[in-house]
Amino acid sequence: MSFNTKSKDNNKSMGKAILSRLSDKISLYICPMLLGASICFSVIYTFYKNLAIPYTLLFLIIEYFLFVFFDKLKSKKFIGGLIYTVILIVVVGISIFMTYIGTEQIGNWRAPMLWFYGLEEIDTFRPLFLNAVFIGGGFFIISILYYFTQVRYRTLGVMLCILFPFVIYSRRVNVMPEFMATVIVMLYLAVVVHNRRTDPAQQQRERTMLKIDRSYIISIAIFVSVTGTITMMIEKPVYISKLERNANYFDYALTGGAGDMGSSLEELQSTSSPRYGAKNYNGEPLFYFDTNGSNNVYYLRTQPYDKFNGDVWEIDYSNDRYIFFYTEEYPEYSIEDILNDMQSIFDESGTKTDINPKSCITVKDGRVYSDSFNPVYLPAPLGTITEFSELYSPRYIKFIQSSVYRGYQYDEESSTFDDSFEFYDQTPELYGYAKQLSFSAEDYIKFLSQNNSEAAEKLLEDYISASELYSDKSNISNEVAELAVQITENSYSDIEKAFALEQYFEQNGYIYDEDYVPDNQSIDYFIFDSKTGVCTSYATAMTLMARSINLPARYVEGFAAFEKSDEDTFVIRDKHAHAFVEVYIPGAGWLTFDPTVSDYMEITQDDKSSNFFVAFLQVIGRFLIVIVVAVFVIFIWLSDRIIECIFRIRQMFGNPKEKTLRLYANVIKLINFSSNSDYSSYTVNMLREYINSTRGAAPEQLLQLFERTAFGGYNPTSEEYRNAYLEYKKCYKYLRKIPDKT
Repeated sequence: MSFNTKSKDNNKSMGKAILSRLSDKISLYICPMLLGASICFSVIYTFYKNLAIPYTLLFLIIEYFLFVFFDKLKSKKFIGGLIYTVILIVVVGISIFMTYIGTEQIGNWRAPMLWFYGLEEIDTFRPLFLNAVFIGGGFFIISILYYFTQVRYRTLGVMLCILFPFVIYSRRVNVMPEFMATVIVMLYLAVVVHNRRTDPAQQQRERTMLKIDRSYIISIAIFVSVTGTITMMIEKPVYISKLERNANYFDYALTGGAGDMGSSLEELQSTSSPRYGAKNYNGEPLFYFDTNGSNNVYYLRTQPYDKFNGDVWEIDYSNDRYIFFYTEEYPEYSIEDILNDMQSIFDESGTKTDINPKSCITVKDGRVYSDSFNPVYLPAPLGTITEFSELYSPRYIKFIQSSVYRGYQYDEESSTFDDSFEFYDQTPELYGYAKQLSFSAEDYIKFLSQNNSEAAEKLLEDYISASELYSDKSNISNEVAELAVQITENSYSDIEKAFALEQYFEQNGYIYDEDYVPDNQSIDYFIFDSKTGVCTSYATAMTLMARSINLPARYVEGFAAFEKSDEDTFVIRDKHAHAFVEVYIPGAGWLTFDPTVSDYMEITQDDKSSNFFVAFLQVIGRFLIVIVVAVFVIFIWLSDRIIECIFRIRQMFGNPKEKTLRLYANVIKLINFSSNSDYSSYTVNMLREYINSTRGAAPEQLLQLFERTAFGGYNPTSEEYRNAYLEYKKCYKYLRKIPDKT
């Protein structure tokens, strides 16, 4: 029996020793570990926010064990340094290997850099790249934090760590949430203040112990709240350098020019934008569009694409559409030509229509300008008018697929542009005319074939050319084709079918979500399962469905102009980059359709219409941070009083004996707290002497009553307890007083 008792005591002692060592380690590591975790969270958050919490928890666990392991290596000196070097080489090798494998999978040597900078060409979620950064960068951060807090304390070394997330956010053109930045700065201050290792007068253990007391916490909280309030509330001057204004400079430098710049908004691209993944737009105005047209929305084209490879769209350079319009050999067959020829056929045949084709020809003026955006192309609506020029440097150069280069207007050395042009406006009357014609493809071809005029010959040649060039049906599944047939089963004419496809997404619960990244990124999954995505998926889906039912259709990227400034000018922001569809409609030519659900306009318009409200919320949010810190400060300042208040409420319940024992235990807690020592082992007489010598006011009645109750088996009366409690209340301020060191 005694053996079992002794064994239990030994186990308890061992358990206490283990807990004590663990507590000491945590007290040494807690601030650096939390700082490292906050850095990890902020970095993972900007890459892929859904994994920020699990990666941070994993980082904390790894960080603790590495700190313990580094402690053991520290005592080994030369051997420890050698072991650390080997581990470092292995970690770096793993990170490089994972990066290499990820690059090979994508097939683009620039993939890691494009992913790191958050550019559009590479999907946001790349597990191999993310894990490479987590392993290599995490080990580096942990090593720095350990060395500069546990070996050689240097505040500047620790500051090096907290700079990493801020640099990453700035390079990815992201704004770090204010709360996240506040936490990082506060934890850095905690490391600076608490992990004090520079005072040689203190014992090594005391210098490495976490120093926490109320004054330190209050001083840090006040510092952060005051400085944070000042920095958040004061408007700061903004200076944007030329390189920052032209965010695509590094893309251009890496590719050596145009043609292969999947993320640059200033260049033409050989492949379309990815259908999923954050674009990291900053929402700043990119350029402005002025027009005397009356449409609420204008689609400013960058370029169309030809073939869908199952993931993105590609340009097919193997045909004749990539030659210049407005040459003697290839004059442009414009919307004006189409409508004029239709009018002549109607006049010759005596066909009467409710809408005169010529009346639908509306020429409008357009102007695009910016002081920080200089594209090689002209962002303008479909139907931009260019003029044939025999000069080697024409003002604008248009390809057969309607992309417009700026010609001699483009100055590679400039960072601004200001171009004016004319275009055929796609008015509601034009769409109404096309709908009134009610031509199917078969009807149109038959109608033109029966007419022997030159106009009919031109119209037929133009339609057949469009049908051949934009009819590729590869990578269109049977399910998508069947859905297109179902959607258009009650539509007869081609324009009715195009409208039915365009309206299908708005009427069937599809969602616009810029942050959504599905596990399955196929177009079929978007159409039938997730029904969630951005414009690139909507435009891709409609183009494929249109082609599957033999409508000549092309996927087009550019900008949606719908937000207006106070000066009634369209404001085009980088986040207004948009994908839409152009369908060749019999008798009218190419017309623009936008299948993307209208949420994308409402979201951005809300940003404009509620600027004051958003700004107000931002101010309120900043004040809330200050209020939270202030409440925290007040709580810390009054924590002992709050605890005492709760204790006194608790003392209202129970019998006199229980309340007497609790009251005495609370006196011990007050003495321990105020002196930062443990007096729980003191006898009543020893405690009485200590209180009288350091406080000058001992609760004598309580001490006597406790002694009789705890050791004499006495049951105090309510009156005796009440007198002891009243005396305790009088002595309370002395009991919680920090004693003089003398």
